[in-house]
Amino acid sequence: MSQVLKTDAITMQFGGLTAVDSLSLEINQNDLIGIIGPNGAGKTTAFNMITGHYLPTKGNVFLNNEKINGVRPAVITQKGIARTFQNIRLFKDLTVLDNIRIAAHSRCEYGFFDSIFRTKKFKDYERKIEEEAISLLSIFKMQGYSDHLAKNLPYGMQRRLEIARAMATKPSLLLLDEPAAGMNPNETIELTKLIRWIRDEFKLAILLIEHDMRLVMEVCEKIYVLDYGKTIAVGTPSEIQNNPKVIEAYLGSEGVENE
Repeated sequence: MSQVLKTDAITMQFGGLTAVDSLSLEINQNDLIGIIGPNGAGKTTAFNMITGHYLPTKGNVFLNNEKINGVRPAVITQKGIARTFQNIRLFKDLTVLDNIRIAAHSRCEYGFFDSIFRTKKFKDYERKIEEEAISLLSIFKMQGYSDHLAKNLPYGMQRRLEIARAMATKPSLLLLDEPAAGMNPNETIELTKLIRWIRDEFKLAILLIEHDMRLVMEVCEKIYVLDYGKTIAVGTPSEIQNNPKVIEAYLGSEGVENE
């Protein structure tokens, strides 16, 4: 499997606070990897460095063997990283279909001139985007909601739309930031199936942050554990569940059952 992402001892400092300390990740094509840890452990900060929202104080980030430190988030999206957020960030007053179409424009193949004068290149690409968006909604079993406003969807369906929108950018790496946040048990079960299905269907790597330990232990093949910005353990779900440092710092004496 080819390597998709590598972080080489990335560190993020805010004044005298070290939010992430020398984090080294390696993610290959088709990997499904989790990052867990207590609140404030540095998980989302790590995501923000990977996606270009923060420039690491130290260390480097490589996407498909290309160094992307300092590259703008929009360009990183074009290069193959898509993400969702803990708090859903949809265009809530736009339709489901338009949410997908907007994301697809990150790959736009026409220029300002084409859009102003509605050239053949513009029309052909807009038609292509429309077809791809409809196809993506069908794949995610949301075709019946294409004309619905995003804000009117049930919560679990909004999460599904956010992931589908991320997939419209055609990433090689999908970052999911607490995708189960706010979900009821049935929605979480469906999400668990969806994450595994996305990896298998689209043949991409997935990196997720999550507090729902049942979801993490069920879908992830490898888990990194952060505590106060430091990596305290790396291993399989079974190894992490039985790691004394992880139990003390995060899982508690009852492990997964404590979640």
